Formats: sequence, structure tokens, C-alpha cells
Amino acid sequence: FLNIEIIDEAIEKNRQIEFSYCDYGTDKKLHPKLNSDGNVRRYLINPYQMVATNGRYYLIGNYEKYDNLSHYRVDKIKDIKFLETPAKPQRKIKGLEHGLNLPEHMAEHVYMFSGESERVTLRAQKFIVNDLVDWFGKGVTFSDETEETICAHIKVNTKAMRYWALQYAPYVTVLSPRSLAEEIKNDLKKSLEKYEDELYG
Repeated sequence: FLNIEIIDEAIEKNRQIEFSYCDYGTDKKLHPKLNSDGNVRRYLINPYQMVATNGRYYLIGNYEKYDNLSHYRVDKIKDIKFLETPAKPQRKIKGLEHGLNLPEHMAEHVYMFSGESERVTLRAQKFIVNDLVDWFGKGVTFSDETEETICAHIKVNTKAMRYWALQYAPYVTVLSPRSLAEEIKNDLKKSLEKYEDELYG
């Protein structure tokens, strides 16, 4: 709750924040990320929005040393500090020249992965059209409808689409970009090999 209060205040007052960011270890405890020298890494962030998705709170902001957006799980933020330095204007962030369109951003980043979005085309079983609209919003467009399948065209973060396509692998096939389709194909091949090794050794 302290994290949320400080982030809210920083967004409202257009100020920067600084924190350490953690990952879970095998002991099921949060441990701060470290620099190459072994010291705790500190993140200087320009905060723009806080959102709730998939049952978790995320901070949408800009890591000061870069010019793009990043996402941070609020529950993984530790030792947060409110700074008096002004936050970087959104117009200086790649893709935010006209401000943050939150519904569009959320539709493109369904798992809150950072990175750029691309146009993705996939062929899907028609019975998951509801799922496609639920996940990616009304910006998804459809074409090439047959009795059982349909092509969907989505602007989406490619890391998120890779993850989503594996989740829905029995029902969808990514057609383009070709590089993404190849990555998913390799993921599925490796998964099959692991199952065969474990089950039939």
C-alpha cells in the first residue's frame, strides 16, 4: 500500500521515483535485482500510470536511461523513494508523442511485457472469437472466414503474443510475422521433446 501511495503521489505531482526491483527465489522470497558488481540495482523511473490487470497492479513508466515504456509489478517494488525531480514528459517517450492511450496500450500488452508492438496475423478456430476480443479489444479485425476458422489481425506486443499463442496453441496458428511464427514453432517443438523425454525417457 505504501508503494501505491507513493506512486500515486508521484504521478499526480509529475515527479520521479526510485526503487529496487525484485524477483522470487527458490526460497519463495523476493530478492532485489543486482548490478554486475553485485550491488542492488536502483531504478530511476518516470511514472505515468498505474493499472490493475490479471489480478496484479502494474506501474507503467519510463526507465530514465531509455526512451521507451516499461512495466513493473507494484508488489515487486521495494525501498521506493519519492524524488523532487520532475518526471520526463510523455511526449519524449517513443510511442507517447500524443499521450498514453490506456485502453489501446492494455490491449497491445496483455501480459504487461515491455517492448514495441507489431501487426500480427493468425488463423484461429471461430469458437475463440470471444476470447480474441476479450484479450485484445475491439481493435482486432477479422478476414478470410471459413466455416470453422477465421484470420485475426492484431496490433500487439510480440512477446505477449508469443506467450498467448502458446496458451491457445491447439486453436491458433500465427501466420505473420514469420519470425514470430518460427519462434512459436520452436517453442512447441522443444516442449514436445521435453514431454517425450520425461514420459518415455
